[in-house]
Amino acid sequence: MGAMVAITQRWLGFPMEELYHVDTFGWIAVPMIIGAAGNLINDFFDLKEDRINKPHRVRVGRTVKRRVVIVTHWGLTLAALIWSAWLSRASGNILPLVLAASFSLVLYLYSPWLKGRGALGNVTIATCVTGLCLWAWTSTFGLSIDIELIDFKLFALIFLLTILREWVKDIQDMKGDVIAHHRTLASRWSLARSKVVLWTGLALFAGLSLWWAWERSIDNWQILTLAIGGAGSASALVGMNTKALSAWLKVALGTVFLSLL
Repeated sequence: MGAMVAITQRWLGFPMEELYHVDTFGWIAVPMIIGAAGNLINDFFDLKEDRINKPHRVRVGRTVKRRVVIVTHWGLTLAALIWSAWLSRASGNILPLVLAASFSLVLYLYSPWLKGRGALGNVTIATCVTGLCLWAWTSTFGLSIDIELIDFKLFALIFLLTILREWVKDIQDMKGDVIAHHRTLASRWSLARSKVVLWTGLALFAGLSLWWAWERSIDNWQILTLAIGGAGSASALVGMNTKALSAWLKVALGTVFLSLL
């Protein structure tokens, strides 16, 4: 998350040397802290499912007590909110605090409420990840909004890849989600139907990335990295290797940010 924000800031023209100061470094640190807090609370709420889906990787309730997890979550959340308030005060802009509070609230509600409501959970996570670009925009331009400067295709690529990866993760966690009554689309639809969705998503990614590359006139090596991410994802989907597919979709998301360099 920190790397995604930093790369987007550099692309937008943020003076990167300012990040050496404690207050402005919060533009990188706050999303990382919120992400860590979100992962902790997700592990706290999903303990039952995780014991079924990935029994050898569960730490909560075994090596780490549940009360330690919840206290650490709230400690990290408080730290993120205080740091974002500092950013708001320093920049004279309320958006950092509003965004940080919104991300924290959404990630807290994700596992107990949003995850089991079909596509809503996937859209929520995809919106949060795409929101990192809005966070970077806020650090660079503040409250000023120039529609011509917003790259909606970049937002769409990030949103699309995150949706696909969340869908794959839901397929991997299907057994535990069904037992926990999380009504994800992956658990409600057949595997064949999910494959159609994933193939459609990859086709959209290919078309949208080509359009984006042509419009921005990016270098050949950047086009090649995008192609590698897409081809790797497609090869994993052919054999329906969900573990490899999840990893390749993360690589594809990384190549999108790499293309901003």
